[in-house]
Amino acid sequence: MNVCTVILGAGKGSRMKSITPKPFHKVANLKLIDWVLNTLNSIKIDKKIIVTSKNINYSEYSKTNRIVIQNDQLGTGNAVIETKKELKNFKGVIVICFADTPFITKKTIKKLINSIEQGNDIALTSFKNNRKNSYGKIILSQNNKPVKITEDRNGKLNSLLCNGGLMAFSSDIMFNLLSKIKPDNMSKEYYLTEVVEIAYKNNLQTDLIHIDEQEILGINSREDLALAEKIIQTKLRHFFLNKGVTLIDPETNYFSYDTIIKKDVTIFPNVFIGEGVKIDSGSSILSFCHLENCYIKKNVLIGPFARIRGNTILNENNKIGNFVELKNVISGKEVKINHLSYIGDTSIGKFSNIGAGSITCNYDGHKKNKTFIGSNAFVGSNSTMVAPLKIGNNSTIGAGSVITEDVNNGELAIGRKRQVNKKDRSITKKKS
Repeated sequence: MNVCTVILGAGKGSRMKSITPKPFHKVANLKLIDWVLNTLNSIKIDKKIIVTSKNINYSEYSKTNRIVIQNDQLGTGNAVIETKKELKNFKGVIVICFADTPFITKKTIKKLINSIEQGNDIALTSFKNNRKNSYGKIILSQNNKPVKITEDRNGKLNSLLCNGGLMAFSSDIMFNLLSKIKPDNMSKEYYLTEVVEIAYKNNLQTDLIHIDEQEILGINSREDLALAEKIIQTKLRHFFLNKGVTLIDPETNYFSYDTIIKKDVTIFPNVFIGEGVKIDSGSSILSFCHLENCYIKKNVLIGPFARIRGNTILNENNKIGNFVELKNVISGKEVKINHLSYIGDTSIGKFSNIGAGSITCNYDGHKKNKTFIGSNAFVGSNSTMVAPLKIGNNSTIGAGSVITEDVNNGELAIGRKRQVNKKDRSITKKKS
């Protein structure tokens, strides 16, 4: 059968108290909607539809997904009805999911699809929760068939079987069921869950698929977002530990959805790893470092208190010390930048050493300029290199220099005024 997924992403997200639409808030540096799409993209799906409102712009997703506008916010049932034109000629399985549930799994989506392929008309997801909660409850018949889904905002129902939200339909019956939903008396909205009772009364086959509660965690508030972050960080930490990465104090380490770390890497406490980071075997990241958009090769030592960013590539056996910031740097092997330096938009050859307090002045107020430092170069402490600039192989920059002109191979460059000592100018304390 063909498969279509309908992602409901038109919710206002008013409880987030944000100008950013709810589906675009991030967990582990990835938007909620992208967590959902990544799961769906891991399965063969013939068509994906995102239902949104006039106020949420999904244009960046339009190349690989159909975008449908829900003109009026009249509930989940109405949102699915809005896809009727897009699905006019579609035959197969239609899976309904939500843009704010980042933990849905490939396994559950496949189970929903298989259920419809095996002849069921509807497949529901459910989970058990023994605590008092406000989830909708699934009411079963005497032969354990779903009869209806009832709202339980006050947690007063005795049923432990909670509605998981995710659903799948046979395309042959979905819009017929949706057309029979009546608006809620209070909100005037059309709830998708009403189709369960309609299906039961029409003797349709409804299947029940049990899932883990965490899988359908919806993000409706900042507290939910923080909880989701905690969950995914825990998963990422366990993943890296099981891959042979040493985390000295895992609870203090932060990772991103796309972080790649090879075995025998050591991460010390209080390290933040943002998007686009890859770390090869044997490297160590000391405490209070911040990494993003960088490739750390084998046996590199970074930190403590270092910031590496902006498409930086550090080659084997580099040493980057405390209070060093690198941006858009490509370094050769055995490079050392040990203390208190800023190096930006720079290429550094192998075996070079950058002394403490050195900086590249890469921005002239209008554009960024490049600095090229050759192999086996030595930059003395407290040097200022004003780009654009080329410093040759085996060259030396005297400590405290301001370098504004290119330095050729093997040259010593000193860009400072000569010290002058005046005789008989010492300060003598007055006698009291």
